[in-house]
Amino acid sequence: MNRREILARVGEAVEESSAEEIDWAAVSEETTVESFGFDSLAVLDLIFDLKQEFGVQIPVEEMLAMKTTGDLVTYLQNHAS
Repeated sequence: MNRREILARVGEAVEESSAEEIDWAAVSEETTVESFGFDSLAVLDLIFDLKQEFGVQIPVEEMLAMKTTGDLVTYLQNHAS
């Protein structure tokens, strides 16, 4: 799976997990994860959704350390089954 496909699938998971309205078409790999406005519960929801989508368990500490969607895409690319 290439980076663009992963980013699109991440977008679907983010939209499901976020209470905020996100214009995913405007999101790039440089977009900060912080800009999604997640609280701690939404981060846990996102981790669960990504596990379902990609088969990857992301430790909360690692998720919180990711600064951009590109960081998340790279993590998933390296760890997805």
